[in-house]
Amino acid sequence: MADTKVANMLGALAIVLADDLREAVNSALATTGETAAAIIMLGAHPGLTIGEVAEALSISHSGAVRLIDRLERDGLVGKRPGADARTMLVELSSEGMAQRKIALRKRGAVLDRAVSLLDAQDEELLGRTLDKLLRGLLTRPEHGYRYCRMCDEDKCVPTCCPVEDQWERLYA
Repeated sequence: MADTKVANMLGALAIVLADDLREAVNSALATTGETAAAIIMLGAHPGLTIGEVAEALSISHSGAVRLIDRLERDGLVGKRPGADARTMLVELSSEGMAQRKIALRKRGAVLDRAVSLLDAQDEELLGRTLDKLLRGLLTRPEHGYRYCRMCDEDKCVPTCCPVEDQWERLYA
């Protein structure tokens, strides 16, 4: 099945959209790497641990520490102690929230451009298909933040986000 034309086209679309999204948000925030993804994700999930940030962004723990320290120096996040002395929880500052809004607007423009190529019927079919894929592909609860690291969660949550629904099933 993986060598079908549909699978190949899906791969091409995934790559070009990922590249366009990364370029748009990084350009808007004048940053590189996973900085914009961290800002977007932390706005939706305040109080994540640095370990959860590392897992979601697929970077090392020490890489996440350096990223969060830089964001803190730039006034975009704050840290507070967690449940034990080794755990730090991270939240966006008001400036971080402002940066998140900018990044989400740029992200939305990229996705709106893609979806605007569809008529209403195709968009509805794509929505059902994406719902099915997201639910089916999320099989490990620790990967939930990874799926939504650059989401505008206000578009899905609290009503019928397929990732949130699947995540709850996995934790049940």
